[in-house]
Amino acid sequence: MASPRAQPRSAEAESDRLAGYRQALEEHFCITVTDAGGCVLEANHQFCQVTGYSEDELVGRHYGQLSSGRHSSEYFEDMWATVCSGRTWRGEFCDRAKSGDEIWFESIVTPRFDADGRIDRFITISTDITKIRQQANTLQVMIDNFPGGIALIDRDVKLAASNKLYRTLHDLPEELFADGNPPLESLVRFRASRGDYGPGELGDLIEARLATLLSPTPNIDERHELNGKVLEICCVPIPGGGHLNTYVDVTDRRQAEMELRRAHATLQAFIKHAPAAVAMFDTEMRYVAHSDRWCQDYGISRESLVGRSHYDVFPEIPPHWRAKHQRVLAGSVELSEEESFLRADGSVNVIRWEVRPWFMEGRIAGMMMLTEEISDRKKIEQQLWRLAKIDSLTELPNRLQFNESLNAWLENAKASGEQFAVGLIDIDRFKETNDILGHAAGDDLLKEVGRRLDTALARYGTVARLGGDEFAFLISESCGRTWQSEPIDKIFAAMKEPVILNGTRHLCTLSLGLTVFPDEATTASDLLKNADLALYCAKERGRDRVQHYAPHMRAALEKTYQLQQDLRAAIISNSLCLVYQPVVSLRKFKPVGFEALLRWNHPVRGKLSPADFEEVFDDPKTAAAIGRWVVDRMIRQVAAWESSGFEFGRVAINVTSADFALGGFADFVESTLRRYRVSPRRICVEVTELVFLGRGAVGVADALERLHDLGVEIALDDFGTGFGSLSHIKKFPIDRLKVDCSFVRDMETNPDNLAIVRTIAQLGESLGIDVTIEGVETRSQLTLLRAMGCDSMQGYLFSRPLEPGQVPSYLERGRGTRSA
Repeated sequence: MASPRAQPRSAEAESDRLAGYRQALEEHFCITVTDAGGCVLEANHQFCQVTGYSEDELVGRHYGQLSSGRHSSEYFEDMWATVCSGRTWRGEFCDRAKSGDEIWFESIVTPRFDADGRIDRFITISTDITKIRQQANTLQVMIDNFPGGIALIDRDVKLAASNKLYRTLHDLPEELFADGNPPLESLVRFRASRGDYGPGELGDLIEARLATLLSPTPNIDERHELNGKVLEICCVPIPGGGHLNTYVDVTDRRQAEMELRRAHATLQAFIKHAPAAVAMFDTEMRYVAHSDRWCQDYGISRESLVGRSHYDVFPEIPPHWRAKHQRVLAGSVELSEEESFLRADGSVNVIRWEVRPWFMEGRIAGMMMLTEEISDRKKIEQQLWRLAKIDSLTELPNRLQFNESLNAWLENAKASGEQFAVGLIDIDRFKETNDILGHAAGDDLLKEVGRRLDTALARYGTVARLGGDEFAFLISESCGRTWQSEPIDKIFAAMKEPVILNGTRHLCTLSLGLTVFPDEATTASDLLKNADLALYCAKERGRDRVQHYAPHMRAALEKTYQLQQDLRAAIISNSLCLVYQPVVSLRKFKPVGFEALLRWNHPVRGKLSPADFEEVFDDPKTAAAIGRWVVDRMIRQVAAWESSGFEFGRVAINVTSADFALGGFADFVESTLRRYRVSPRRICVEVTELVFLGRGAVGVADALERLHDLGVEIALDDFGTGFGSLSHIKKFPIDRLKVDCSFVRDMETNPDNLAIVRTIAQLGESLGIDVTIEGVETRSQLTLLRAMGCDSMQGYLFSRPLEPGQVPSYLERGRGTRSA
């Protein structure tokens, strides 16, 4: 049967119904009406009650004046764009009440149209949600300040809320949260796609992870993230639907636990396998732990002692050790670095022991005892000490021990005010002995000298071998009034007796250098320097003597050192130069060559000849550097004269033993000639007999043979002043003899010198060797030399040394001898 059709309401009933609706709206909602420009036209009682304004205070004012400023201009532009287009806008407003408090409204703004269809007003119906927002803010603060990540999953499996730490721990980009509440599955899918859950099918990984996060029962999971962090994840279902998941970073905690386990395992392994005997006891002296070595050293069976009383295991422990244990349990530490015990078999056992308390939670929990057998170590230490401090050949203290002794003597002397002397000793001509008789004989000599020195100085001080043939000694003034002279006399007396080497008697002499503290130096370094200077002077003055230090020795050394530094700088700055003295032929009445002579334009002392700085040539490296500079500069000058078309004969340079000592001299001359394209026949190398002496003579001979084969002339300079001159002429490729000027200077008054010059001239003629006379300064000398048949000469009579720029004009005049 069909239901009866509803009867239409009467106008009065309809009016009552609308009045009821309006009353409900008025009582439960905040209502405002604004014109098209936003000015308030009406405001109901509920709105006025919430905002604190009366309707008169609101009507006519622009609604925007109530804004709290929390919303951006874009927010309002979006709202206006919506309602001005005739649509309803829904959203939240944060207004400011008359009291200044913020009020949150959830609002619906509806446009109303006039008869022409234009918007003439807006009706806003709002609900006061201030308390709800405050609760939400409080919840968000709680979420944001949770000490881990937190995620609230609603019943639709969406992320209803989360804190920043949740996103940070999972390294989730902000784009995933652009829509506010992303589905949990989209977050899990993102992480699975990135590989956070490891290898596998994407769908399986997502399903497995969602099953864990949405567990119907509380679940605690721990994950090792790819970034190295360890997260403890707690998933709790919420009654009525949804889940609350928390994520706590336990990386540091797990690391600390792991370190603790590792430390515990290490401690256990150390105690058990320590190479020393180690045992731990509680406060009742019961074993807590012990090493295997503990059982081994004390002859106990290897079964564990843990739990047993130490006094039961060792009932013979004496009372004083039991008292020591009580002191340690009270907080003291007892130890001994070295203690000797007599074993039952009569042997001595050396041990190091230490006993100290161990703590737990700030209180003494027991005692740890360590005993270490060091008998073998002590033997090794003694052996190492001998290796480090004793010279293995002579059994004397070595340099290290001597330096320690010297420093100890210094400290004692400074405290007592006493004097002492430091001496250095060299064996005279030890190198020649070593080379001639062999190293074995040299070692025997060193041992015998060391023994004699030790015996001679036994009552006066100490002696050491520093290395090679160098010895050092210390003597004290406490030996008596003759504390310096008496021990020195003993040293020389000890060396009077010959030493037997290889079955032959060998006389050995010593050179000594001596200096005194504190008169001459107050530091170890200065004392050794002074003694070394004195030793050097003793050798310079003939050896087999003692030389006491004097201040002028250091001044001379410093002068030589400064000269060496200045000379090295002069090579770099081109302060050195060469001058050229002509060598003339009386037959040809013209120069037949030049001798290149070194000069130094010193910034303070002016122009110097090698005789003014000859001490720097004692350093082979400095002398060799100068020699190479001279060779290079002279050959370059020869090349310049050749290119200018001058005829100048040969140019000679003086070469010392240092030029040959380092090797490669002939190679250097040859390469320099080749570099400047100069013929070897333009060059003469002058050597003195000194270069043929010593062990380097073989190298000199080879170098001169090579130069001679190239076409370089070899001249023997200062002929007649050295030893073995005739043998040198025979052994070496000598092309020219140069008679030293010392014979020419007084040959007019000294018949012996005149005879020597005449003999050398005749010798050269008979052997086919050219002879040049040096130092010709007077006409009478020239007359005598011409009468002897001498032709090639040089000296001030013909010309002083010339600057390079003067040589061309000298050659142009062309007849240097004609004026003579």
